[in-house]
Amino acid sequence: MPNIIPLNHQLHAALKIQDNRDFTRFKDQHLIPVVVQDFIPLAAEFPIAFVKNTETGQFTAVAMMGLKPGINLYCQTANWPAEVIPSSFFNYPFSLVKQSEDDDNCFVCIDTDSSMINKDSGQTLFDDKGEQTDYLKARTEHLLDVAARHEQTSDIMQYFANKKLLTLKSLNINLAGDEKLALSGLYVIDEKKLETLPDDEFNELRSKGLLPIIYAHLSSMHQIARLAKLQINFSKSSVEA
Repeated sequence: MPNIIPLNHQLHAALKIQDNRDFTRFKDQHLIPVVVQDFIPLAAEFPIAFVKNTETGQFTAVAMMGLKPGINLYCQTANWPAEVIPSSFFNYPFSLVKQSEDDDNCFVCIDTDSSMINKDSGQTLFDDKGEQTDYLKARTEHLLDVAARHEQTSDIMQYFANKKLLTLKSLNINLAGDEKLALSGLYVIDEKKLETLPDDEFNELRSKGLLPIIYAHLSSMHQIARLAKLQINFSKSSVEA
């Protein structure tokens, strides 16, 4: 379990961060929340779909990095195999935690158990005066930027839901031999509904700049075949091991 605590210049003055692209911490998470700014670059590698919180009704955009719960096919080893990376992956080992549910102010927190942290080499967080270094300031700005983008994405998902553009989709995928995999609980943009929108509603999507992300999402669903191949190879290597 991570040991996430608020960053403090006295407690963490000696800490250094060794940035890397080891994302194995996500190896058990097959659906990764993403922001709309990620849709176009990620669509070349990952299916992008939407999942619904059954308690709140809120939709979340996710990049599918696996077909089976508990298996992220991209994060099983420290060698990231793709050319594109979700922007939120670069948050770690930092995170933002609200001071309270009713307060928008946040603490910048750090996972002190992270393997990226040491006291010997890497990027320092505080200078000799206890002030944030340029590195920490940049990391904090990234955290705030990603948080704002997630909020924007949440608003756009709600807009799609209000326009009844999201539809539940079930997928049946053929794997090796006779193995079949049924995927449920995923939502996608309803293409027929999109095509039959009145001109004023379609133009509203265009004026809001939403058409490129819609088409990126729809195009990305072709990457399901890529995931199926990766799953077949993963299953073979697991058997051989």
